[in-house]
Amino acid sequence: MMTAIHTPTMIDGYVRLSRDDNKRNYSSIENQKLIIQKYAEENNMIVRHIYEDDGISGYSFNRPQFQNMMANLGSIDVIVAKDLSRIGRHNAKVLLFLEEMEEQGKRVILIDDNYDSLYSDDDIIGIKTWDNERHVKNTSRKVKRIKKMEQENGTLKCAPPFGYTRHPLNKQMVLIDEEAAAILNLEKDLYLEGNGIRKIAEILSDRGVPTPTMLQKERFQALGLPYHREVAYMWSYGMVKDTLFNDYHNGVLRTHKRERMTINGKDKKISRDQQYVFPDHHPKIFDDDTMKLLFEVKDSRHHSQYRGQRKHINLFSGCLYCKDCGMKLTAINRPNRGKYYVCGTYNKKGKQFCEYAHLVTEETLMDALVKYLTLCRDSLVDIIQNFDLSNLKAPTYSADDSLQRLENELEKIKKELKTLITQKVKELTTNPGMAEIINETYASLQTEKMERISAIEKTLQDLTKEPHIPTAAIKPNLQTALDILNEVLEQKGLTRTDIEVLVERIIVDKDGNVDIYLKHGLGNLAAYDFKAHKENLKLTMMIEAIRLLKKDETGFTSVKFLAESLKDMGYPMHKKKFTTYMEHLLDLGLVEKTGIYHYPYRIVASREKLTSVEKMFIMLGQTGGMPQMVFEYILKKNGIDPKADVSIDQSISFGLTAAAFTSSDAQFTVEFEPFATGLELEGSGYVVASLGTDSGYVPYTAYSAKKSFMEANPEIIQKFTNAIQKGIDYVNSHSAEEIAKTISPQFKETPLENITKIVERYKQQDTWKENTIFEKESFDLLQNILDEAGELPARVPYEDLVTTEFSEKAAK
Repeated sequence: MMTAIHTPTMIDGYVRLSRDDNKRNYSSIENQKLIIQKYAEENNMIVRHIYEDDGISGYSFNRPQFQNMMANLGSIDVIVAKDLSRIGRHNAKVLLFLEEMEEQGKRVILIDDNYDSLYSDDDIIGIKTWDNERHVKNTSRKVKRIKKMEQENGTLKCAPPFGYTRHPLNKQMVLIDEEAAAILNLEKDLYLEGNGIRKIAEILSDRGVPTPTMLQKERFQALGLPYHREVAYMWSYGMVKDTLFNDYHNGVLRTHKRERMTINGKDKKISRDQQYVFPDHHPKIFDDDTMKLLFEVKDSRHHSQYRGQRKHINLFSGCLYCKDCGMKLTAINRPNRGKYYVCGTYNKKGKQFCEYAHLVTEETLMDALVKYLTLCRDSLVDIIQNFDLSNLKAPTYSADDSLQRLENELEKIKKELKTLITQKVKELTTNPGMAEIINETYASLQTEKMERISAIEKTLQDLTKEPHIPTAAIKPNLQTALDILNEVLEQKGLTRTDIEVLVERIIVDKDGNVDIYLKHGLGNLAAYDFKAHKENLKLTMMIEAIRLLKKDETGFTSVKFLAESLKDMGYPMHKKKFTTYMEHLLDLGLVEKTGIYHYPYRIVASREKLTSVEKMFIMLGQTGGMPQMVFEYILKKNGIDPKADVSIDQSISFGLTAAAFTSSDAQFTVEFEPFATGLELEGSGYVVASLGTDSGYVPYTAYSAKKSFMEANPEIIQKFTNAIQKGIDYVNSHSAEEIAKTISPQFKETPLENITKIVERYKQQDTWKENTIFEKESFDLLQNILDEAGELPARVPYEDLVTTEFSEKAAK
């Protein structure tokens, strides 16, 4: 009798541990290796090599051994790790890694997650990667909060600057290092004698004066300690500048000098006016008069190092920031393309360091800024016109009352914190074996009290620093701001000075969309949605392109002709950009390709069809949201005239309607979840009706795709529809409690009982259909609602816009 012999599978392991991880919840490097070895033994596998990254964050994928493993993929068939978080904690990058491994035919096994790419049908893998990333971000936020508290309290966490040392017994005390202080005084004397910074560096090097790192190395060696930093044996320009013009030598401690905007990103310098300053914090090496004299001499000597003639004036340089990496955008000036800006990191280092260019043209920026300032100006006009000093009521308490109230609260919380710490010490003394649990129990309570104390102290500081502004001075100040905005907007274009005065910063995302932050509180006057403006501009240009086709007498057109025509009309358009618009015209069946060089596109649509499509795009560009239209439709069904019988306020931003309802005399509000349940739970209102129940099956959410994409990728459309159907089957076959538990990890801020209540309400309202089939009755109802609202110039045949082929297959 023959026995089958199975050849063992060769595997490669990967282990990682970092400061991001909770050491109690994640195994050590050695334990991870043991888990992989044990798994291999139990599954007829042989571990060839284990790649190890210790002390490196999982948010970054630039890990030495991980990169080494990726470089050796040619000889690797199976990768085994303890769980998904060991691969990484960056949601998008982990998913891309798994997808890349699948494409290359590599098997990935995650032991604790019960994941094996060879057999996996894990539908929540994306949720797991998101949760792993959330852990890093939560840790980052906590660390930032603690560091900020230390900075606000004037705690020096790093090594003291050159010239100082810590007390050998009391590490919180800073003492003058006499040897280093003597070098600083020599630098000061040489500078005041008229020597420049580079000259001083040469003099110090020629005299053999030890550099800061040379002194540090001597001190370490005297204590028998190793010194691992690189030692500089010559003085440099930077050394002299950094040591001489540091006001720490004047007894001033500055914290919050740098801030990290993204996880594992670069530190961003904080302007001096935003730093936390603590004068007379420690002994002074330079007295006030000496420090003042140094800076006066420096300012008098300062001059530009630029020797050439500036060829271009970059209006927005210095105020544009990359949304992803936080780096400033760089101006690019190239012939025939106009001026545009790209991420400095992308431009200098490439996609590896910042994936997208974040390109935005100066023309787009100028247009967006002028529109935003115009909105602010118009809002300011309304404020001034409606500003009536006689309507202002005197406050019932003074600033002194606020101070007294805050001081009393501060004293109360300090006593509570003292009691908390005393109780913690008692429990630790009584139960030393439970120290870890006790510390964890009290940690959040102590943090909460400390944060409250810090916030009250900051408020008290602001109240005592900022003088009260008399009410009578408000209106003249508003008028002054209005005059400034009018003067700026009356010019033909904004100058560099205008932008510096008005703009705090502009954040640019990967698609070139911008968030503009104005100075002096101007941004609080009006909201500007750049994305909405951008989409409206696209619609407008598409309408103009269709009108050009209507006017054509030749029957042919081209990308070049349409792009140049739009540009002549004043739109930001060029040939390469219009290619996308031409694809839309092809999908709409308005033009077709000819294959002829001089006449690349034939206009195949009649003027009647062009007019019909033009009207469709005009309707798309108009206002009128579905919540409003459905609500008005229901009112009309019940004999209520929305315009005559009720007053509907549509001026409030979508996310602020719940807050506006609780702070006004409004009787009703239309809310989505979880805002509706939130109002009930806080006792501010009650859910009295469901628009979905009263309106019927309105296809509120429908999935759309281009006809060309559907024809080219039917399998993708089918898989997507199957996934939606699977979700529908789940919610219709499980209880509200089961559904709530399943989705609760995606709603960490909402209590489980609230989620359960919301799901139960949805089930009672029959919110979820049994399938994804878009019925003709629902389509007709949607058109009825649009028609009633005056937003539908002509009805569209159901068969022209809807296909149920994929939904019917998914429902079987």
